[in-house]
Amino acid sequence: MFAYSPLSALVGRPTASAVLRSLSLLAILAGCSDGSNEVQTFAVDVQVTLPETYGQTAAANARVLLTSTERNVTDTAVADAQGVARFPRVLPGTYVIASSLALDPERAFALTGQRTALTLNALDPARTILSAPPSPFVQRLSGSRLGDLVIKEVYYPASRTPSGGTYFSDQFVEIYNNATDTVFADGLLIADAYGPAGQINPTTVPTPLQSQTGSVFVSSIWQVPGTGRQYPLAPGQSLLIAQDGIDHRNDPNGNPASPVNLANADFETFNLRPDGRDLDSPAVPNLTRIVHRGGFDWLLAVFGPGVVIFRSTNVAALDSTLVPGTTATWVTRVPNEIVIDAFEALQNGNSGAYKRVPAALDAGYVFSSGTYTSESARRRLATTIGTRRVLRDSNNSSADFEIITRPTPRSFGAP
Repeated sequence: MFAYSPLSALVGRPTASAVLRSLSLLAILAGCSDGSNEVQTFAVDVQVTLPETYGQTAAANARVLLTSTERNVTDTAVADAQGVARFPRVLPGTYVIASSLALDPERAFALTGQRTALTLNALDPARTILSAPPSPFVQRLSGSRLGDLVIKEVYYPASRTPSGGTYFSDQFVEIYNNATDTVFADGLLIADAYGPAGQINPTTVPTPLQSQTGSVFVSSIWQVPGTGRQYPLAPGQSLLIAQDGIDHRNDPNGNPASPVNLANADFETFNLRPDGRDLDSPAVPNLTRIVHRGGFDWLLAVFGPGVVIFRSTNVAALDSTLVPGTTATWVTRVPNEIVIDAFEALQNGNSGAYKRVPAALDAGYVFSSGTYTSESARRRLATTIGTRRVLRDSNNSSADFEIITRPTPRSFGAP
């Protein structure tokens, strides 16, 4: 429904900088006529390279998407044997450049020595191109293995009360076993990425940690308890994690206008505080709180969160980092290589500059129509094998997720 993607039209309320770029573009176009009302174009090349540790450099057959943020138009090219994708007729403007390459197990083995399917991605969310570039734009691919566990649904926009108030205690994350074998959820870690989801107010700026693309920086971390084999997930089964594990529609502590019943959740997040503000449902087990930085509950950003699931044999040893430019804002660094799956949503289609999750983990993002809309982000179906649903997993939320009008915990039915 709504998604930022080089694969779909970019929509959303323009920012002030976008308006200025559009005015500049109009001025350029006005001066580019040769008298015949034909706008001048030029060729743009994109050189796509494989990660430095791979057995070769050129990313032959990589798919490159060039999306105009002003015109909502996408052009596609495929890289040649030297890894070069050519766009012969490009108008001046601002573009999103996105590259991707899917490696089957055999090609991955030839390049890496590991016979595991991979999806590699690269993303440049805002490239201004006003004339023919003197050399190709270079995009180095990076990526991670396709995980057994995937994030199936993230209900983050939250809901309105009957009186028009805001209510976020009904948020949830659902994790799905997309593999062919049983996976044990014991010890699984879930966290939210640090940073704003867009131009929330005039002074909002992207997280200064974006440049460190080898890691994702998270605010809070929670862990599934267990000794190793207590929480099996059969193929096609999911793990439902609620902010508060109650029937939000009918519970006196809930919201009659909420769209969800989470009384049957597998786990909830509970933040023990002296003031007792966080609700602890006795019927739903608690996740283990590893670190919590924030308010009285684990609030997913209603403008758009980044969520990662990962495993670590020593989560306490993960680095804590002070956010540059702050004196007391700490985050935890999670290396890309231990991340199993990632999801990202941003405020709108013009918020690509605020992306927090590295493209190696998630090369895109989705966005809802607003806050407190009761919408939800759900992973798309790839295929069905027998009765088992296999969900799309290209490490790109733009392609893998869609925004639906109502959440569907433990379900794939119509919202």
